[in-house]
Amino acid sequence: MFARLLLRDLAIGAAVVAGWYFGAGLTEGAGPVADALGVGLGVTGGLVAYLAHEWGHLLGALATGSRVHAPDRMTSGFLFSFDSQANSRKQFVIMSLAGFAVTAIAIFVVYALLPDSYLATRVARGAVLSLSFLTVFVEVPILIWSVLSGSTLPQVEVFQPDRG
Repeated sequence: MFARLLLRDLAIGAAVVAGWYFGAGLTEGAGPVADALGVGLGVTGGLVAYLAHEWGHLLGALATGSRVHAPDRMTSGFLFSFDSQANSRKQFVIMSLAGFAVTAIAIFVVYALLPDSYLATRVARGAVLSLSFLTVFVEVPILIWSVLSGSTLPQVEVFQPDRG
């Protein structure tokens, strides 16, 4: 299932990059087309950052040999489920930090590489910062709790192992 999810996310990323390549310059102007295109490209840029963040978590988990489960459908909003009961605190910390590292890269990309004058850039920056704030206020406290308490969180949701 992870291979299919990777293909899905690479296709989404390629479509967004193509949209940016061909359309982002149009968002520098004024008018409804520029506005709609700017919002659309910016939001989808944020979606790519979210997907990259989740892949960062998954790669961190896989790099440590963590037990993870894939969703049973391609439309899941979650890329994987980390099995807190089967994995160690060290594996949890590395999995968490890998996602945070990718988020830091996304912040760098939207601020250092995208043109300031495009509405699409400003929307993408807002989307990436919003996702970053969610990370800081939701995921970081979970990581800190895990480190300070000496345990991982109890299982919340587990996808069943992919049997296909």
